[in-house]
Amino acid sequence: MTLLEVEYTLVAGTNGRLSLDIYFDSEKAISDVAYQGTTKDDEFNVVANDDEHSVRFRVLHQALTLSGAYMIITKAQYGGFDLLAQSLEYWEIDTTGTIDYVDEGLKITPTSPYSTFSVTGVLPEQEPKQLPISFDWEVSSEEGWDFFEGVIDGMVFLRASGIQSGSFYDTVTHDEPHTLRFAYTKDSSAASNEDCGRVGNIIVGGENWLANGLEGWTLGGDVLPVLLPDGRVELKCSDDQSSWMERTYEPPPDQIITNIRIRHLLDGQPISQFAVEALDTFFVDAVVEGFDLVTGSWIPVEPTLVEARLERYDETGVFEQISDSQVFAHPDGFFRLLQKCDAPPGTYYLKTTATVGEITQIERLKIKAKVNI
Repeated sequence: MTLLEVEYTLVAGTNGRLSLDIYFDSEKAISDVAYQGTTKDDEFNVVANDDEHSVRFRVLHQALTLSGAYMIITKAQYGGFDLLAQSLEYWEIDTTGTIDYVDEGLKITPTSPYSTFSVTGVLPEQEPKQLPISFDWEVSSEEGWDFFEGVIDGMVFLRASGIQSGSFYDTVTHDEPHTLRFAYTKDSSAASNEDCGRVGNIIVGGENWLANGLEGWTLGGDVLPVLLPDGRVELKCSDDQSSWMERTYEPPPDQIITNIRIRHLLDGQPISQFAVEALDTFFVDAVVEGFDLVTGSWIPVEPTLVEARLERYDETGVFEQISDSQVFAHPDGFFRLLQKCDAPPGTYYLKTTATVGEITQIERLKIKAKVNI
């Protein structure tokens, strides 16, 4: 999985407004807008698989005359691929306007009123990260009959007998579990030499798997492997038996969500309170984001539960329920919270509850109902 991080600035100009739509793989991911005379900074993050993807920025200038409106992409990073480090030829342009690199980043400027300007970049396929595995080994056995073996995911990659020793190094995929196994096996014929195998200095992904002795290893056979004073492990067994040890690598999680937040939206814009003429039927949208400890950023998450209700804060200090909200999951990744109730003008609160895994978050949005004129 790879994180796409985008940071941008919208400058609306002296009249009208400047709108931005970001599409990921041809699907609209977010919409944003800056109104006349304002500047808005925001960000967009999405976690995707390592296949090839595309990201499109569509800027709409809604004004009667040119107003000096523009957008600057200040950061666009996809894993190890920096979109802003590419030349202008990298971007596919399908409408009119100007595009250029400035000190702050990539500047996109519509060149006529009520015009759109769209640029698309291809996010290349990401190479799976490789996990290095290395160790030192030796065997002292009856040649051709008693063997020291190294096995990964059920496949034997090392099998040696007699008097031999060496060091092994290879890589496997980083994002999948892998089980590493060492074994000494023997038949019932004569034994020779020290009749054992030894392994040490086992390093997997930069971690010493013998740093805490045999902790974390599963041991088996008629004679269990033994940790030697020099830090190596010795494997011995009886005739027609084996002695073995194995341990499984588990890839780190793509995400570690430590907290979640709910953001209420109206027409795609974050709001902290909302005014309506009268409380009958209206809706507010909400998005749920989680703080990912892996990337250190807020990212969209899929909640297991989203529910909402309209409340009144009474004089006793208690939030009294007025009505339940109808919650609809939108394909664009937000939730529509529809209110249907009969209540007089006043101050109310929309309580939204979201659960992601074992984390539950509650946010309240102030609703001011005015007299319907």
